[in-house]
Amino acid sequence: MKAIIFDFDGVIHDTLIDLYEVHCETLEKLTLEEMKNNVFNGNPRKYLEKFTNKEKNDFEKSWNKHYNTLKLKTNIRKELLLLSKKYLLFIISSNTENNLNQYFKNNNFTNIFEKIYGVETDKSKINKFKILFNEYKLKNDDCIFITDTLGDILEANNVGLKTIAVEFGFHDKEKLKKGNPFKIISKFEEIKDIVSKI
Repeated sequence: MKAIIFDFDGVIHDTLIDLYEVHCETLEKLTLEEMKNNVFNGNPRKYLEKFTNKEKNDFEKSWNKHYNTLKLKTNIRKELLLLSKKYLLFIISSNTENNLNQYFKNNNFTNIFEKIYGVETDKSKINKFKILFNEYKLKNDDCIFITDTLGDILEANNVGLKTIAVEFGFHDKEKLKKGNPFKIISKFEEIKDIVSKI
């Protein structure tokens, strides 16, 4: 195993409630369960296509403001540092690269990831996986993807990429099982042991 690819929201940082509030304020009123089930069963960027440009711009502006206030948890920082000593680390997210770079800058934790691929690169994670493989001369078997949603698992499955699903994010264990991930974990600290044995 050469590289670990992380989703961001729900994996590195729990942004579910923040995202839910911004979604309801700027796009549509949903229950929390409706948002988890409707938006994240597939690609969330595809879901957003049904809204007007103004609604999407309002959403992005409001969502961006949250990234000035988010603090990286100490245990996540520690685990990422340990993993970076053995593996190339990447982020592939439906979030914006601007938001994520801002987050890591605010938390004095830049340069831990080789590259962050957000929506500016492509809306599809399938395409972003392929771009990463090409740019870094990696094969799907060289990497593992850490995510928290069924939609992400399905996109990783499309390119033959193993996934470790975390049940502390946007989707629960039963929902995650539907994508047939390689492993489902309940603590971020479990990642290094699992990856070391692959």
